[in-house]
Amino acid sequence: MIGLIVLIVAIVLVLAITPFVLDEKGYVLISFNNTTIEGTIVSFCIMAVISATILFLTYKLVRYLLSIYHNTKHGFFARSEERKQAAIEQALWSAINDDYELVEQTLSGNSVPSKFEDIRLALLAKAALANNEADKALERLFEISPEQQLNVAKLWIASGDSSAIESQMRANADSKKATPLELKLYAEILVQQQHFSALEDFLPRLLRKKVLNDTQWTQLFNAYFNAQASDKITEKYKQLPKKLQAHANTAYLMQMAKVSQLSAIESDLIKMVKHDEQHALLANILSNATSAEAVKLQSSIQERLKKDGANNALLLSLACLANAQGDYELAAKVFDKALNIENKKQFAQQAALSYKNTAQADKALVLYQ
Repeated sequence: MIGLIVLIVAIVLVLAITPFVLDEKGYVLISFNNTTIEGTIVSFCIMAVISATILFLTYKLVRYLLSIYHNTKHGFFARSEERKQAAIEQALWSAINDDYELVEQTLSGNSVPSKFEDIRLALLAKAALANNEADKALERLFEISPEQQLNVAKLWIASGDSSAIESQMRANADSKKATPLELKLYAEILVQQQHFSALEDFLPRLLRKKVLNDTQWTQLFNAYFNAQASDKITEKYKQLPKKLQAHANTAYLMQMAKVSQLSAIESDLIKMVKHDEQHALLANILSNATSAEAVKLQSSIQERLKKDGANNALLLSLACLANAQGDYELAAKVFDKALNIENKKQFAQQAALSYKNTAQADKALVLYQ
């Protein structure tokens, strides 16, 4: 625009100077259709300068007004975006600090940048789950866009209803490029949906990919064996390939103890008594024991304690086993010796059982204080 005005001014100056150089007055004649404009070059130049000045001033005024408009508009939207950004940041920090009440307050009353909308819904779902509002969490999860559903698979599982994403997770897990996380989540979904036939087919792949650690294998098989009929647990365990049996062994022993089938695994537990590194696990397994007859196991533990009377894990094992066999007097005496701050929480229920059945209600009450 400035260049055009400068060009016009230059042309006008040339026209104004030319008559004086040529020593002629000079005239300008402009004819368009039925309209004719004529005058001296000097008057024409004066009008052209005035017109150019007005045009320039008009241009500057329009630019100024537009800049005011854009700055005002930009400032308004910038402040709005800043508020949205601040809301999602505050919610994320609150979630990191497990303050889900503040997450709910922050995100329910504020909008967030559009690219973070799915994250907002996911955080609200997580907050609802933290407040034991599964139905509300499911509502939020269903609102999340389809392409982001697999990113909240853990929330679906936590809601108790992962059926909505099972088919998507199956497709991802079947892919050769499936990530360890996708394989792990799909296994959790199969367990939750109790699709154990599909899980049995899927277990060898989990093993090959080395997706789960020992604790996760135990958790998976705990759920698997817990869903089986008590008279089918051993059959299911023996049907597993040898390498999978190694990962399932702890969960199998725990479940057998829990369903009063200690006699069927007594020989396995006696072997554990002989290995110091397995004593803590033995106590953990027997803490699940209900009614049982395992005289040989009790004798084995007591024989070992004669050599190592300060072995706290074996003492706890003996106390739990005594409870399972109805010898509450022995159990109470051993718990008096073996319970401490570190193991009190884990064995409180077993200890309380022995105290209750030996008329020591005061000791049982102390365990829950």
